[in-house]
Amino acid sequence: MLKLISVMAALLVVAGCTSEPKGYPVFFSQDATVITPEAQAVITQIAQRNAEQHPAHIIVEGQADGATPQETALAEARAARVAAALSAAGIDPTRIERHPGTPEPGASGVAARKVLVTFSP
Repeated sequence: MLKLISVMAALLVVAGCTSEPKGYPVFFSQDATVITPEAQAVITQIAQRNAEQHPAHIIVEGQADGATPQETALAEARAARVAAALSAAGIDPTRIERHPGTPEPGASGVAARKVLVTFSP
């Protein structure tokens, strides 16, 4: 499962290659809020980019497979976990904003089980 998550993350990075990414996806296993080593690597990359760019705010948007109350709670828990990890990585928690998220249209499975982190100028 972790290999699949890593492959999906790599494909998303390659598909979205631009000079600056629009967001950093932090993927999760089904029904999980655990930060995997692969997710921690993305969080470390976000912290490094934050130190270089100094954005005013960092937006953390949790997503899950559906819109049921259980899935919404799972998405919020994932966002909270990523926000805490970003803070632990040295990002000022007052600059981290958690926003509710919904899966992208047509997204399901691994593509929908993520937290999307973006920088706001």
